[in-house]
Amino acid sequence: MRRHSRRAARPALPEPRQATQQALSFLEPGQLVAGTQRPVPRAPLSTRVRAALWGLRIFVIIVSAMVIYTFFSQLGR
Repeated sequence: MRRHSRRAARPALPEPRQATQQALSFLEPGQLVAGTQRPVPRAPLSTRVRAALWGLRIFVIIVSAMVIYTFFSQLGR
């Protein structure tokens, strides 16, 4: 048996892209340009996160070199 909850049903939330488009439609052209030309500051990252990102960069370079080597070595066969 189902129990009936006393909570009111929540209205469906619009999708994020739709909500953004709707919010932008209320801005005047000058406000839109001013808001989109403002640079976004860098996010503060901890030392661990920076090290992980550098490790990921190095990993991508090594794997890319392996893929390129394998591609060209298979061309000769």
